[in-house]
Amino acid sequence: MRETPSDLGLSNLVLQGLGQLEQGITIFDADLHLVAWNEQFLDMYGYPARLAFQGAEFASFIRYNADRGEYGPGDRDAQVADRVATARRFERHQVERLRPNGMVLQVTGTPLPGGGFVTTYTDVTARRNQEARLQELVNERTHALQLSEARLKLIADEVPAGIAHIDRDLTLLYANKRFAAAYGRRPEEVIGLNAAEVLHPRTLSESAKFFEQARRGALVDFEMRIELPDGRIKDIRTLLRPETPSSGEVIAFYLLSIDVTRRKATMSALMGSQKMDALGRMASGISHDFNNLLTIILGNLVPLSEELGDGDLVSEYLVPAISAARRGSALTQRLLTLARREQFAPEPTDIVGAVDEICTLLRSSLPRGLQLVQRSRPQVPAAVVDRAQLEMALLNLAINAKDATEGKGRILIEIAPYDLPAEEADLLHLPAGPYVRIRFSDDGCGMSPEQTERVFEPFYTSKAAGAGSGLGLSMVYGFVKQSNGAISVLSSPGQGAAFTILLPSVELTAPECANLPETEPELAPPPEPGPPDLDKSLPLILLVEDDQDVRRTIRRKIAAIGHPLIEADNAAEALHLLRRIEAVGLVLSDIDMPGEMDGYALADRIGSDYPEVGILLMSGQANLNPRDTSRMAGIPLLRKPFSDAQLTTALGQARSTTRRAPPTADPASEGPQS
Repeated sequence: MRETPSDLGLSNLVLQGLGQLEQGITIFDADLHLVAWNEQFLDMYGYPARLAFQGAEFASFIRYNADRGEYGPGDRDAQVADRVATARRFERHQVERLRPNGMVLQVTGTPLPGGGFVTTYTDVTARRNQEARLQELVNERTHALQLSEARLKLIADEVPAGIAHIDRDLTLLYANKRFAAAYGRRPEEVIGLNAAEVLHPRTLSESAKFFEQARRGALVDFEMRIELPDGRIKDIRTLLRPETPSSGEVIAFYLLSIDVTRRKATMSALMGSQKMDALGRMASGISHDFNNLLTIILGNLVPLSEELGDGDLVSEYLVPAISAARRGSALTQRLLTLARREQFAPEPTDIVGAVDEICTLLRSSLPRGLQLVQRSRPQVPAAVVDRAQLEMALLNLAINAKDATEGKGRILIEIAPYDLPAEEADLLHLPAGPYVRIRFSDDGCGMSPEQTERVFEPFYTSKAAGAGSGLGLSMVYGFVKQSNGAISVLSSPGQGAAFTILLPSVELTAPECANLPETEPELAPPPEPGPPDLDKSLPLILLVEDDQDVRRTIRRKIAAIGHPLIEADNAAEALHLLRRIEAVGLVLSDIDMPGEMDGYALADRIGSDYPEVGILLMSGQANLNPRDTSRMAGIPLLRKPFSDAQLTTALGQARSTTRRAPPTADPASEGPQS
């Protein structure tokens, strides 16, 4: 049918209207013949104008695209046939085509009710480019965020703290490696679990009040001792910080736990060291005066008791007083020994053999209801210790166990080799390597955590008043530290107590054994004397003592032995008497005296100017530090308070070691010349 002029005008109007659109548009009828189009369609595809006319076939446009390679390699007829067949289905569709020139076209086909379809072509290149740039930016930001998260995760996993994110229902939203590892798991294994499924029941119970405070928005900081599932006990400091979004409501909280076990152990060791240092200073300061007092007390009470005989007054009043004074002397001696820092006689010691011997003695002295069991593993190495102090330490532990068990129960002593790992060695401030482990346990009443923390403190005791001095376990602690070892205790009320001692083996201390320092002269009581030598005349003794009461007491002791004597208050007066009285054959001098010269200086001066005069020094001090130990060699040392027998023996030693070398004094001096 031929178009009329009016139809042509309408078509022109339609084409002009379509030409005003930004999009390209085509309309094909049911036979896929072109009905209408606009210039934007031709421009977008780069079609020549000759292809577009009313009645042009859809296939001609497809063929043009195929010929210029729009559809890529392949059979062009097949490419055309396939696309024409798809168009004949007249289905709604929307696709995007990337043309070889980089243009991105969004093609939207819509079927018409009367057959055929209308298709719009939208240039979305700029939009897609912008989206691509945005996507690239998103990818970059995502990658940067992932890197940041990875760094934060690495930091969170490597910091020496357990970190967790917990919601209001106590569900774990996040956990770092250290937090999860403390409970024997991996982070992914604990995320999503409730805190009750992870924490030890006791830990959860004690932490519940702090968790509740954090859920209410409070900043919480607390320390507590927790028990881990594997039985380990840790001191933990925990910080809780609530998570409050813009609404202000707490939706969760963050947990950060720091293991302060090592810090507390270090602080405890430091405090113990400071207490021991303070005790040492105190002991050194009071020992001289206290022993002088005991010397006076015993020096008067003993002769008085001997004078009065065996009457009721002696047994009722003097014997208890003398016994108390001697106990005071023994207590002072224990205090001084505890205050010492040096090792007196360390040597390679068979620990199993030493424990066997002390156990033999203990079994005969412990109550019958208290069983002593000893177990030793094979190949226990020797350790470098002072054997006497080791036996004394075990004796103190046994006495402590006897009191804790009330004489009924069992004491178990276990000896085994122990290879101290580096991590534990660092915690104990000891070198890693082979040790001997002594585990001394009982099934007694046990101790509370507060008692356990203070059990090694000097003078601390949980016993009734007068039942203990509080020095027994302190002496054990001092022995272990002097032996370069470590000691710990585990106890709870009603569960007994277990003391674990680590002593370094000979292999570990071998380099030090070759260079052990020589021990300084010891003011130990001399052995009991034999019968006095009555064939020799007794020399005149010069007694040098600044305390008048002490001097009077010692003077009476010397007179009882039979020696003649003269007295001096200080070193200067003693030298003055020596210059004028040639009959002096022996000088008995206190070490601590007022003035420019002490007992050591006086002994040195006498050794130089009067070599024929014997020298005997006495003191109530613990630490004797002569300036020249070579010149002090051979000089007997007597500890206050001392008995008549001890004094007799010491005087005999001083007479037998009298030096006969020629004097080194200036010939012009007033001293006697040989």
